[in-house]
Amino acid sequence: MTALPDIHAAPSPADSPRTVDGSRWLKRSAQRLGGAALMTAAAGLWVQPGASWDADVMLIKLGLSLTLGLAGLAVLQAGRAVPPVEVEIDTIRREVRLMRGKGRARQLVTRTALAELGPAEVQGNMVRLWSGDGALIAEVALTDPAIRRSLTGALRDAGKL
Repeated sequence: MTALPDIHAAPSPADSPRTVDGSRWLKRSAQRLGGAALMTAAAGLWVQPGASWDADVMLIKLGLSLTLGLAGLAVLQAGRAVPPVEVEIDTIRREVRLMRGKGRARQLVTRTALAELGPAEVQGNMVRLWSGDGALIAEVALTDPAIRRSLTGALRDAGKL
């Protein structure tokens, strides 16, 4: 993540600025496993040994296999990883934006004015931006001295440093 004086975005290494504990990975893995199990069960209705091929049972099997297959596909799709959040710090408009996606599929997650932020922390080349209620909004690594001066100047003007 970097802060640029005009509207340039740099991808963040993490999905959000919270502690990585593996719970999201575990949840997505369980969803993938559940979706695969539902789709396997849908196919297993047709290949199980000793299955009845009567017309009335076939209609029930068709409905049940379609339901299981569609539910499995939905659970598999829900288990996909979401694209990472990009942090945009616009010192001209005095706002911090969190964007998700790439290209035309970009969506605004949150927009916070610098005046609405809580106190900001600067430690070396790291800047942590907190919301008014104490939640971490973004953690930005600033390597360019000009960008660091621009951001710290904007934060000082807003009374956050």
